[in-house]
Amino acid sequence: MTSGAGDKVPRSHAFLDLSDYARPFARWLVQRLLPTAVTPPQLTLAFTLAGLAAAGLLAAQRWLLLAGGLILLKSALDAADGALARARQRPSRVGRFLDSLADFVVNVALFGALGYLGWRQTGQAWYWLLAAAACVSALLQVSLFNHYYIRYRVQTGGDVTSQVQEGAGAGFAWDNPRHVRVLLRLYQAVYGWQDRWVAHLDHWANPRPAPLRPGFMTAVTVLGLGTQLLVIALCAALGQPLLSLWLFVTVFNLYALALLALRAAAARARPNR
Repeated sequence: MTSGAGDKVPRSHAFLDLSDYARPFARWLVQRLLPTAVTPPQLTLAFTLAGLAAAGLLAAQRWLLLAGGLILLKSALDAADGALARARQRPSRVGRFLDSLADFVVNVALFGALGYLGWRQTGQAWYWLLAAAACVSALLQVSLFNHYYIRYRVQTGGDVTSQVQEGAGAGFAWDNPRHVRVLLRLYQAVYGWQDRWVAHLDHWANPRPAPLRPGFMTAVTVLGLGTQLLVIALCAALGQPLLSLWLFVTVFNLYALALLALRAAAARARPNR
């Protein structure tokens, strides 16, 4: 899906976001929710419940096609909560942190369910380690995507609800300051180490930052959360949910390293000024 008006970056700086396949549904849903009393946090709660229900089905190895559908529904509702806030011109730091924390809960539940499924099927305890490695890998991959996406939004004058290093507690006028502070602390506990690690990796790859290009942004979206959920959903629908664990610890990690290597090569090819 191409980002544009009403999204997180201006249309003039749009790029093809491969992880944002649920955006058409999100826009359709937002148009119908605008005149209602439904709030973005309620959509966040809805996608959390959908993700946890999918995790339960994966753990039980039942109705895997439905589990895949619930994962895609989670992705669509995840795209809609922030879009609804922006459509009402009420972006929120509270909503930003709630969304990220809910994503973390769902991700841990999904990978925990896959670890349990592997252990139950084979009796091999190392499936728990594989699931943990896949979960950490997926979190870092998404953090790499978010790092560049937030920087690109700052660079292009886009959405400002997120920061590369979340350390300021201030919110918008309609945000409850106490809620912002509490959620910020929770966010830092969960994601702070990831943000710092990714920032160090990018600095190693490109110590002389250059403007991010739309083509690079499209390549990075392969690491987005939407893409990861699509992979899990497809593996579940094909009756091979455990395959997703191997993909995250091998293919996606290699892809992330390749992007960093290309960025490092491009940085070294630029003349010093």
